[in-house]
Amino acid sequence: MTPPRTLSAAIAAVVIAGGIAVTGGTFFLRLSIQPRGGNVDVAGLDEAVFIGYDDHAIPTISAANEDDLFRAQGFVHASERLWQLELFQRIAGGTLAEIFGAPAVDTDRLIRTLDLAGAARAELDGLDPESRRPLEAFAAGVNERIRTWRGPLPPEFLILGIRPQPWSPEASLAIGRIMALDLSGWRSELSRIAAMARIPSSLHPELALEYPQWGPTIMQDPRDDELALPPATGAPVGFAAGDLAGAAPETPFAGWDPLETLASFGLHSSNSWALGGSRTADGHPLLANDMHLSLRAPSTWYLNALHAEAEDLHVAGLSIPGVPGVVVGFNRTVAWGFTNAMVDGGDFVVEGVNLDGSMYRLGDDWAPFETRRETIEVRGEGPVEHTVRSTARGPVITDVVPSAGLTLSLLWVGRERRGAAPALPRMNRARSADEFERALASFQLPHQNVIFVSADGELRYRLAGSLPLRDGADPVEPIPFEVLPAGWPGFVAPEDMPAFRAPATDYLASANNLQSRALFGVVGTRYYLPFRARRIDDVLREARDWTVEDMVALQLDSRSLWAERLRPRAVSAAERIGRDDVADALRSWDLDVSLDSREATWFHLWTYRLRAAIAADELDGAGYFPDAALDRVLASGGSVWVDDVRTGAVESLEQLEEAAMSDALDLADDRVWGAVHFERSEHPLGQLAVLDRLFRFNTGPYPVAGGRSTVRPDDPALWSSLDSAAFEPPFTGSFGPSQRFVARMNPDRPLGYFYLPTGQAGNPLDPRYRSMVHGWPGGAMIEIPLDPSEAEDAERWRLELRPADDS
Repeated sequence: MTPPRTLSAAIAAVVIAGGIAVTGGTFFLRLSIQPRGGNVDVAGLDEAVFIGYDDHAIPTISAANEDDLFRAQGFVHASERLWQLELFQRIAGGTLAEIFGAPAVDTDRLIRTLDLAGAARAELDGLDPESRRPLEAFAAGVNERIRTWRGPLPPEFLILGIRPQPWSPEASLAIGRIMALDLSGWRSELSRIAAMARIPSSLHPELALEYPQWGPTIMQDPRDDELALPPATGAPVGFAAGDLAGAAPETPFAGWDPLETLASFGLHSSNSWALGGSRTADGHPLLANDMHLSLRAPSTWYLNALHAEAEDLHVAGLSIPGVPGVVVGFNRTVAWGFTNAMVDGGDFVVEGVNLDGSMYRLGDDWAPFETRRETIEVRGEGPVEHTVRSTARGPVITDVVPSAGLTLSLLWVGRERRGAAPALPRMNRARSADEFERALASFQLPHQNVIFVSADGELRYRLAGSLPLRDGADPVEPIPFEVLPAGWPGFVAPEDMPAFRAPATDYLASANNLQSRALFGVVGTRYYLPFRARRIDDVLREARDWTVEDMVALQLDSRSLWAERLRPRAVSAAERIGRDDVADALRSWDLDVSLDSREATWFHLWTYRLRAAIAADELDGAGYFPDAALDRVLASGGSVWVDDVRTGAVESLEQLEEAAMSDALDLADDRVWGAVHFERSEHPLGQLAVLDRLFRFNTGPYPVAGGRSTVRPDDPALWSSLDSAAFEPPFTGSFGPSQRFVARMNPDRPLGYFYLPTGQAGNPLDPRYRSMVHGWPGGAMIEIPLDPSEAEDAERWRLELRPADDS
């Protein structure tokens, strides 16, 4: 959850102003690690709750009933991740500037404009008592932990000089909205709108939104097996500068992106697949899931096993600190995994505004903007006033994130009374695939592709979330206010959501690819080029006698189909500049983006430099130019994008390819991929070098395999700039698989295998804060059983929560 880089100065000022004497105080600060053994009296419990921790600090929480279970889970989350809960709550409430100062004001403005906290309160008000109970019990457990805290608060609180805020049920609900905001794709949509407004229409075709025929779909439509680019013609393709006559690009939005703070919530790209018994060694289903998001220390996920005897609830897996239950995991009958469904859950409406900006068009009439005044407290500077304008469609988002000089309001599902609160407990306790699928009907936010398998051998897929009905409006372009005068007319009924079961192939796979070709434009349009999905699909087609180890091996797979598609042009470019040695090496490369591969370094540097050479001139070094656009330019052998409009010459694609290869070889300096490609999990306070040295807030960096569009991915932020000088090795990313999970669904003994890139603990002084780092790159896994007696065999600490005497 890293605030922007500019916050490092604010953090430094806070530390200096506060006069925190951290050196020499390590022993004292270690007392902030809460004991995992002994006993604590907890108000509100009906009966005692027993929590056994294994050597990795993964708890098994055993309670008599669900109320006690979720109260205990809240207690444990706060014990281990109190700072994380505080940060989540401040993001959702738009109060980051209170602790980080002026650099966080823009994020707070955005969140106040969208009113995430108000939307969460509205959802809570609409929940039935059954759905409210887990949220209320969890919040009570968090607050009991704060009340009974032993020793000093975690280092972050002492450094910043703050106290933890009380937790509330709506704080749990707001976390889902932060995820939904980042997943909605509207940041990319705004960038595309701005780019289309700035460039001439002759450049628009390469930015079209399509899905390639060679890309597999989740519901297994026929695909085109031809993956290669059309062969290069060898003839120069250039365009005269006159072809761009009349272009009048607008000044792009310049400044800090306030959404950076939210990025760790969004499951931007993820993998999930399942194999039926005909493809596994023991005849029982296997399921794998690794969710890709910004890597944060502590981890966005918390591992736990939960047991409530009265309700026969037995579930284990990944929780989000602050949310009751298990988000992804397995129980005795079902295992499930998530990937971002790429649903278009937000629409920009072009508002008609009068000359002085006080009125907007509502039907045939004019109406005054609804306004709301927000006061943002800014550390060290006092309050800042922020006015939110709204229409019947939604808040005016371009008041905080300008785009192409338009006045755009945002229609967004996160402002509806929709979430996942009713669904998670029902999913956790589901006793069959049918019961699990019925629970998914109430999972309305954020949008997820859900692959699930049952212990009796069923494989199923369902899209979970809320699909807006648009009455024919094009979700790709900004929508005129006349088309949706009162917003969306409704949502797709739960029974009509895309679903698929019992595939003839006996496997299912999802990697943020299209659900079905018939659903393009209905569900969404902004799908990644589906190289990951294609690689997974290719491998699973051949899967026989697979084990857990085979599933993990595919999660770590770094073969590049992107490189396979582009390699002929890279080889040709190397030959044309007289580097036959490089051409021969690339031609014989096994396409594995492995740590010891020089070819991987050459290829990625060449591709990045080529992309910048093609698009940086039209987009002024920054803007919307996705992989699909580059792919189209290369597939055509050249286009109007190729010529550099800043020069008097007419460049060809071949010339750009040659220059990019020369630059790439100079930059690579014969280094292998493992010498230039690293990954790190980041902490907000780790931005300040002195604090990172004292507390080791960040974990890493460490070398990692994988690159652009491989199954084991790297950080897309490494590609975020079109500035050709920005992609210079070595480079360290902070995005990738945020966890690994494999379920083995033997009905007699279902098992889950998990791993995190950091560790379980949230306190940087705790050895379990980073205890999994060394095993992460190599594919280590930790077995978590569902049988509490098996968990006891691996128990290292035991904590008893006892009912407090409330008298």
